[in-house]
Parts: sequence; C-alpha cells; structure tokens
Amino acid sequence: MELNRRLGLALVVVVVGALTWSVISAVFGTVFFALTVASVVLPLQKRLEARGIPEYWAAVVTTGATFVGGVVVFSPLFVVAYLRREQMFGLVQTLPETFSVTALGTTYELSLEEAQSMALDLMTVLLEDAARAAPDLSLKVLVFVMVLFGFLIGQDHAYRTVLGVVPVEYRDAMRALHERTKDTLQAIYLLQIATAVGTFAMALPTFWLLGYDFPVTMAVIAGVLQFLPVIGPSLLIGAAALYHMSVGDVNAAILIVVVGGVVIAYLPDALIRPRLAAMTADMPGSLYFVGFVGGLLTVGPVGVIMGPLAVALFTESVTLLSDEVPEVPVPDEGDDEVPDDGAEGGLTDAGGPPPDAEGTDTDGGTDVPEPEVDADPDGDDG
Repeated sequence: MELNRRLGLALVVVVVGALTWSVISAVFGTVFFALTVASVVLPLQKRLEARGIPEYWAAVVTTGATFVGGVVVFSPLFVVAYLRREQMFGLVQTLPETFSVTALGTTYELSLEEAQSMALDLMTVLLEDAARAAPDLSLKVLVFVMVLFGFLIGQDHAYRTVLGVVPVEYRDAMRALHERTKDTLQAIYLLQIATAVGTFAMALPTFWLLGYDFPVTMAVIAGVLQFLPVIGPSLLIGAAALYHMSVGDVNAAILIVVVGGVVIAYLPDALIRPRLAAMTADMPGSLYFVGFVGGLLTVGPVGVIMGPLAVALFTESVTLLSDEVPEVPVPDEGDDEVPDDGAEGGLTDAGGPPPDAEGTDTDGGTDVPEPEVDADPDGDDG
C-alpha cells in the first residue's frame, strides 16, 4: 500500500510538473541549463562543506563562482562581436564577386555575389536579434542564478525523494543512470570549456605570427567553435583558406591550412583531451556529434546539452539491459547438420539414446554394457 501511495504521489508530481512546464516553457531552456550546470559544480560545494563552511554559504559561494566563471568564458564572444562588427562587415564586403578555379586546363568562374549578400543579411539579422534579446537575456540570467542556488540547497532532498519512489530492485539502475548523467555533463561542460580555452591560447599567437589583422577576434571564434564537435575550429581554418584563395593568395591559403590545421584544429584535442580522459564519459565522438546536431535541430540551443545527454542515457540503458540478459551462444556451422530424426549416432529427439538401446536401463539410468560372448567357441562358421 505504501508503494502504491508513493507511485500515486509520483504521478501527481509528473502531472503538476507538466502543467508547470506549459506555464514557464519560455524559460525551460534556462532552467534545464541551470540544473545541468548545478550537477557539474556540485563537487565544489561539497568540498567547501568539507572545510567546515555551512551548506547555505557554500551554495552562495558556489553560485557566485559559477556566475563569474560563466561571464569570464562567454563575455569575450559578445565583446568581440560588438567591437569588431564593422570590421566583420568590411571583411565580407571585400570578397570578390567572382572566384576563378583552373582544373585540367579549364578555368571555371564561381559567382560569390549571392553568397556575399546572404552573409551580410545573416550578420545583420544576428546583431538585430541580439540587441532585441538583451532585456530577456538579463531576466534569464536572473532565473538561472536563482534555479542554480535553489538546486544546490535542496539537491540532497530531491535525490533521496526520487530514489525513494523507485522500487528497490531498480535502484541500482537509477544510480547507474545518475552517474552517467554526471559524467556526461562533466564531459560536455568541463572538458569542452578546457579545450576551448586551450584552443584560444594556441590560436592567438598562431594568428598573430601569421600576420592577421585581428588575431584576438579570430582566436575567440576558434575557441567558441571548439564546442562544435568533430569539425570545430576547422570551419574557421577553411573559411580563412577560402578567403585567401578568393583574393589569389595561394601561399597564405596553404600556410593557414597546414599550420592552423595542426596547431589550432588538432593539437588542442590531442594535448588536452587525453589528460582529462576521466571526464569523457566513454562516449565516442560520433555519438556525441549525433546528439549535438540532433538536439540542436530538434529543441534549439538547449539541445547542444540535451542531445548528447539523451544519447548517453540511452547507451547506458542498453548497457544495463545487456548486463541482465544472459549471453546466447551462437552455434557453429557444423552444428546445423544434425539429422532431424536423430537416428544417426543413436540419438533421439531428446538428445539421448533410444529407449530400447542396449545398455540402457528402464529406470532412466545407463548400465555398462556386458562384453559379448562368442556362441561358437571353436570359431566354426559353418
């Protein structure tokens, strides 16, 4: 009866939660983002509590440190976009209207006028949308801070409540999914942020040494693109190479592809990710890419977190199921050639000797057959 009451109350929570989501759906992404960030910074709060700081003040310090860290990480993107907006428009406008390519003795001309116009329109729309979204963004930041602080205060109670509703025989699976969630979120946030910062640190001197006019801007863009799985900063390297090719500077295009491809696109992953391998949640890059792109296209910006998390939980669920299902042996090809009637080899359909076979006892046991006695001791066949 107590379990039925728990399940009934859990159903009430689900129904009321769905109603609440329909009312506050405009900030659903912010709430989800805050909850996922809270699960990542929770170890910091626990470490502060272990040093004797009360739970409330440990949550306050953790929330403040998270907010400051977010501002430090993401503010360069907005600052660069605002300060360099005119230079970015000018860079697009300097692209030639046609681009000539010679292959096998034949020259092909590609028109860039339409692409140039589309790029300018897109940049204009993005800047206008960012300006209009500034008031809403400030409110969402406030909601983010409040949800983050509230979760840090009540996360122990919430975890015990959710675990208490789950039947005892399934709690190990719930704990496994909980651990997978924490590992995946750490991989998404901490590992990606560390790699992005490392990409910025390596891209800045590279672009400066290659003689680019805005090395800081390009380094910031390279760091932000690191959050895009698989391709990442290669997009920026490819765009820079295409720009050099469009103005006829083939040597610069080759240089940025070789140097930038190695130092900016490859080395950050090769140097940083192995050292933080414990946070990668054992998710292959291909699955992470599917979750990233699928989540982004399905639910919008919040999908960059929700998509990989959903894929990780699905793979963990499949792993739990495979651990419970016994392994089924796969028969060899020779095992398929057993006769249907079981006559060959003295076998019945049940896999044993026939009931009237010699050496078989009627009570189900098997006796040792007696040696044959020669009826004609003289060996006379006639």
